[in-house]
Amino acid sequence: LAASGGSLFVLRGVFGLTPAVAMRPPAPADYSGTGQMAGWARRWLDQPSRMILRRIMRHPGRMAGSVIGIGAGMALSVTTLMMMAGFERAVDLTFDEIDRSDMSLTFVSPLAPGAEHALARQPGVLHVEPVRVVPAILRNGLNTYNGAVEGRLEWPRLNRVIGAGVQPIGMRREGIILAEPLAAILGLEVGDILAVEVREGRRPVLDIPVIGIAQTLLGASAFMEIDALNRVLKEPGRISGAYLSIDDNQRDTLISAIKSMPAVAGVAQKEDARRALVDLMNTGPGATRYIMTVVAAIIVFGIVYNAARIAMAERMRELASLRVLGFTRDEAGFVLLGELAVVTLAAIPIGLVLGYYMTFAMVAGFSTDIYQIPVVFSPQACGVAIIAVVLAALISGWIVKRDMDRLDLVAALNTRE
Repeated sequence: LAASGGSLFVLRGVFGLTPAVAMRPPAPADYSGTGQMAGWARRWLDQPSRMILRRIMRHPGRMAGSVIGIGAGMALSVTTLMMMAGFERAVDLTFDEIDRSDMSLTFVSPLAPGAEHALARQPGVLHVEPVRVVPAILRNGLNTYNGAVEGRLEWPRLNRVIGAGVQPIGMRREGIILAEPLAAILGLEVGDILAVEVREGRRPVLDIPVIGIAQTLLGASAFMEIDALNRVLKEPGRISGAYLSIDDNQRDTLISAIKSMPAVAGVAQKEDARRALVDLMNTGPGATRYIMTVVAAIIVFGIVYNAARIAMAERMRELASLRVLGFTRDEAGFVLLGELAVVTLAAIPIGLVLGYYMTFAMVAGFSTDIYQIPVVFSPQACGVAIIAVVLAALISGWIVKRDMDRLDLVAALNTRE
């Protein structure tokens, strides 16, 4: 679409010309409306620098287009690099700040009171944190979500619920706390009533007030205080799983002992879950960010090189004239490449600003109810993007300068404008 739109824009002007007008030599350009160079520029800038400034003043639209093009390519690079930082931050937050356990257990069915103490007596277990997970259909009007309600301790230590600023949230007995993506899916805010259709046991339908919104980066869960959840289900003391903190020296022995328990349906170690999440993020939609990084680099180099090549083609006769008038190769190259340097430097802040705001839109597109990506402002990502643009400009400038040094002055001066 971009190529077709650009081509049609040019062809419209070409087809609008009558043959007689098209065959005439071009009229001299009128620069009377571009303004005068400031007095300080004439006093402090040498002749080649004034030539660069004068060309920028005479073609502001073209220069602005180059600046915006380079800035847009750089913005895509900034966005993809910040997304990578966001993926890494999501993994670190999930398994360092939220999940502080060493392993988690899932039981075949909810167990009666006393199961927690039986686990605590196992050799190598340092701390046990019970959890009750109840499958349910969560409903708000026409909005529904097939998920679960998780019962946690009032102040969980091994698997915390956090809010803004990575601050832990305590479970209160009077309502339910929703993960941020779940609240968005259901269209709920604090103070609204959530209908919970429990899908196990007696399958009651509960109306529970929403008392908080939690920041979760993995899953879209709903949380209640475990005793309050068991009370509304009329199943006091029941637990369906547990998070464990263990002695690493006795890990293998403990895992073997737990797996031999008939009531245990599954054991998940945190490091295995971490690797699984990283693999999930690096495949499927997550792999797209690597492709976008390559595309961004190609776009930036293509725009910079194209601008330099077009500038050389347009000014070939002018550059040859400068050489004939006594300018050295380096001085003539400075006139051509100085313009590219100004355009590139002007594009860098635009690319940073565009990239920052594009990151919010890109993160929203990549986040799902399985995992969410936080927006992370990464100075390192900005620095890498700036270095990439500068390198693209240097390589493009070197290629164009090499071709300019090989320029046949006689052939260039004989070329019609």
